[in-house]
Amino acid sequence: MKKFLVEYISIIGYVVTGLVFSLAIFVLLINFYHYKDVNEAYTKAGSAVSPYTANKSKIDEIKSNSNVYDPNNFKSSPNNLAYMNIKSKLDQCVNSYESSSINKIFDKKTISVKDDYDLLTNYQNDIVNNCIVLNIYSIDLPGTSYDAIKPFVDSNSKMIMNDTEYVKKSIQNNSSYQFSTNYAKTNVFDLTRDSYTKISSSYNSSVDLVLEVSRWFKNYITGGAR
Repeated sequence: MKKFLVEYISIIGYVVTGLVFSLAIFVLLINFYHYKDVNEAYTKAGSAVSPYTANKSKIDEIKSNSNVYDPNNFKSSPNNLAYMNIKSKLDQCVNSYESSSINKIFDKKTISVKDDYDLLTNYQNDIVNNCIVLNIYSIDLPGTSYDAIKPFVDSNSKMIMNDTEYVKKSIQNNSSYQFSTNYAKTNVFDLTRDSYTKISSSYNSSVDLVLEVSRWFKNYITGGAR
């Protein structure tokens, strides 16, 4: 009886070991195929222009509009500090657009899911947080002509903030493991292309929003929209 129990336990042990080994092989295969899938890349059209390059003239205009303000001309104004603060906000946005690491990703001809993730992360940090949230969305100059455009600025700022959440969820939802199929590869390709397009579109919207604020600022400072 004792010998039978020992053999029975040994058999159970072999079965468990076999199951664990099989599961380990299965997980390795799933990871291997998933790795192949997420490395499916999206190649941009030969005529595609980097969003930074396409918006360079607008970014230069933002800089020019900001430089219209000269603190020496407003020393006696009770709002001089507020004007200086808005100029600083516009200048910080320009710096974010010009120095962000997303520009290197924008210049790539082939985009992978990892590129999309890096693009999203840096876009959210450099442009959405450092420019739109901290500088543009926070502008408040009550009792001035800014009251007329503030609802537009606030609603568009929120839309830009939500853009990144949409792309982030799309990328995270694609992290499920599955065997490689033509459908899976197509799905990854579509995700890569669509994520890049969405981030680029959001980037364009952010530049347009900051440009609108800078044009208001220029008109306000030069006396055209008090």
